[in-house]
Amino acid sequence: MHLSNAKPAHPRPGRITRAVAKAAHRLRESRIPFRTGQVVVGDDPFNGRREGTIVVIRSPHLGLRIPGTPSGSLVFFDHRNVRYPE
Repeated sequence: MHLSNAKPAHPRPGRITRAVAKAAHRLRESRIPFRTGQVVVGDDPFNGRREGTIVVIRSPHLGLRIPGTPSGSLVFFDHRNVRYPE
């Protein structure tokens, strides 16, 4: 028996499927209450307490540009260890 018009077992997902998968992924990610450009204080036992500006947000970490450090260097903190300055 020859099946010349056989279809693949898993067809390529459509636009709706991709949109639903993307929305589900966003729900699973943790919500970070900070935005880029905000000045915050990061407190971490390995990096110490540093004040800087948020440049990168990669859940669950925030990349801070610290004044006085070389250009292009960032210090990453877990968003749970970051707060607004007093």
